[in-house]
Amino acid sequence: MDAYQDIVRLFVSHAFSVFFLLVMTPLQKPVKKHTLLVIMGTLIITIINALIIYQFGMMVYVRIYFITLTIPYVVLFAFFSIYKWGKLIFAILTVQVLGNVAILNGLLASYLVFQENTPYIDTVARVITYILCLPILFKFLKPTYLRMVNILDKGWWVLNAALMTSYVLAYFILFVPDAIFNRPNYFIHAYITILLSLLIYVIAFFLFIEIQHKKDTELDKEILSLQVDSMVKETEKINSIAYIDTLTGVKNRYSLFRQMDQLIELDQHFLVIFIDLDNFKFVNDEYDHQTGDMYLKRFAGAVEQAIDVYGEVYRFAGDEFVCLIKDQIQAFDATFLRDKIKENMTIDIPYHGVSFGISVYPRDAQNADDLINMADQAMYTEKKAKKIRR
Repeated sequence: MDAYQDIVRLFVSHAFSVFFLLVMTPLQKPVKKHTLLVIMGTLIITIINALIIYQFGMMVYVRIYFITLTIPYVVLFAFFSIYKWGKLIFAILTVQVLGNVAILNGLLASYLVFQENTPYIDTVARVITYILCLPILFKFLKPTYLRMVNILDKGWWVLNAALMTSYVLAYFILFVPDAIFNRPNYFIHAYITILLSLLIYVIAFFLFIEIQHKKDTELDKEILSLQVDSMVKETEKINSIAYIDTLTGVKNRYSLFRQMDQLIELDQHFLVIFIDLDNFKFVNDEYDHQTGDMYLKRFAGAVEQAIDVYGEVYRFAGDEFVCLIKDQIQAFDATFLRDKIKENMTIDIPYHGVSFGISVYPRDAQNADDLINMADQAMYTEKKAKKIRR
């Protein structure tokens, strides 16, 4: 009769252990099929162990179950689980630690009630223990373990060695040289061993959480850095759109007025040169607008080369450009600028020249609009003298 009670206890304990293992260790796809195969495999292992108990008794079984039970479980789950060896052994030892708590509680309940091995009392105590462990398994052990296996590649065998040592120590306290029922004062030692096992988890998980926190912090820094870089690039892109003329690549009208306002605020002397291409309409009419665009781009480049260190060129509108001369104003020569532009205008179609108009800050006007208008009028006067229409 005792053998049958031991077998019932074995099947109940194994049912919970297999459930815990399936929770802790994700299986390879197809998951449903592999889950059924694992359950069938564990059932066969349990039946073999039950036959050993029935044939040789519980005391013989506890001496050899590492070979008949633990190793077959490791091999079975190693074949079907996603995680292998070090990571898998950690999950199996985790379930075994919970199993040791259940075994110890069952043995203590049997001793307190009957002072001997009572399988039914033992089984009830184990079931209660397993049920109480479920929230810990789902809310703490499983999620932490799954995060660990995805982040940590090394160190698993160190953790496993510590858990295995506590597992072996618990086994010796419970069953060597005799069952703990005959040495009840060792129950306290067994619980201390269990507490040491749990302490290993507390330390391991605490260190992992610290490592994860540091990795998350580093990741946040990398993400922030990428976001800053992206914002800088977007800002440069926006600035390019806001301040640069998309056709010619020189600064645009908005950038011109912005720069002029800054120079006026600083009360810095500068020249405004209003430039209008001569006979640009003829270029568009004689050739095409694509050629006209190429003409404008080449002209903008020629002006940039010509003014060089003296200042900057801006596209004002259409075929109109403005140069701000900020440096070496006294040495600046408008005739030299005109000749230099002509020299730089290397293009396959004829270059028709330009008309200039110049105004000076602060001599001619005190604000950007008036300076532009005065330079524009001066340019128009030159163009009119050439008998060229705008």
